Amino acid sequence: MKTLISILVLSAGIMLVSGCASSGYQKADTTSTSRQEAAEGLENALAPLDNVVATLADLVTHRGRDLTPQFKKFSAAVAKLESRANEASGRTATIQAEGSSYFQKWDEELAKIQNDDIQTRSKDRKDAVAARFERVRASYVQTTADFAAFLSDLKDIRTALATDLTAGGLNSVRSLADKTAERAPTLRRSLMQLSTEVKNLGVSLSSGPPKS
Repeated sequence: MKTLISILVLSAGIMLVSGCASSGYQKADTTSTSRQEAAEGLENALAPLDNVVATLADLVTHRGRDLTPQFKKFSAAVAKLESRANEASGRTATIQAEGSSYFQKWDEELAKIQNDDIQTRSKDRKDAVAARFERVRASYVQTTADFAAFLSDLKDIRTALATDLTAGGLNSVRSLADKTAERAPTLRRSLMQLSTEVKNLGVSLSSGPPKS
């Protein structure tokens, strides 16, 4: 899975006092960009998610005489979804590292402010942003973990059918296939909601205008 105005929230006034705010808002913009990319990565998983559920349902429910073409479509759909899942989970460490760097820089700038009132207000602002960042980060970690578990079941189904692509083989995985299909809508909603949260966080960290 970008935003928030400058690292020292009270913009103009704090920038003048800190004397080093440019590096602060640049770091905020970098963090914001990473959030936008993370959000886009989550959204990119939606179509492959829908496709893998559809190809699995077609294979299990509307099986033809020759199961090979249907299985190949399902297998390719799983591979595509796995690629998207890896991209999403791979951003977790980046989000954490950039977040830590961002708030460390904010703390450094806070220490330079001489006016007690401005320093207190900026610290309160930083604490509020940090709490929001942590909520989104924790949600990102949980959703990507659920995504990985969902994908794991799909890969198990693919592995089982790769060695037993028969009517009997399909019957043996049907229960798991049904459970996987039932979980898909919830996972889809989680991905969409998290994408929105990550995107909004990115917008709040950016010093520039929102991207269309």
